[in-house]
Amino acid sequence: MQTLCQKSFSKYYFFIVYIIINIYSFETNALPLKTKILNVKEETVGLAHIYIDYVELLGKDETPKGRLSFANMRGVFHIYIVLDDGKQNIVGSAKNRQIFDNKNTLVGHYDWTTFWSYVYSPSGKKLGKAKCIAFRGICAAGIASYLTGLLEN
Repeated sequence: MQTLCQKSFSKYYFFIVYIIINIYSFETNALPLKTKILNVKEETVGLAHIYIDYVELLGKDETPKGRLSFANMRGVFHIYIVLDDGKQNIVGSAKNRQIFDNKNTLVGHYDWTTFWSYVYSPSGKKLGKAKCIAFRGICAAGIASYLTGLLEN
């Protein structure tokens, strides 16, 4: 017969194991965060899968379009946009909430709030938005690369 102390220990042990299993399964399944890319008419035009340091950009039908990620070059981080065409060509870059094509021509601006990332043309016309609840800077840059047409090459 178990004592009261042994029963309490058994319950406590199984409770701790249960919590550890749930934490482990949450961590392994938490990413990517998924969001819809919306145009100015609030229509879904694409999808984004957001990770800590990169964004996968997909068409509405989940066809891969491109990726955006950090690269550390000589101690300085740069953000590059890569076309997902099998050749992995760099089609643009982002810095200071601005997005550029390969010729270093400004093609758009991006900004974010607590929940939303917004994209604008160089003249300030709104191109669209997406809900980015985490990793907002890289999420916003990814959304901008999609909505400015950099991935249409």
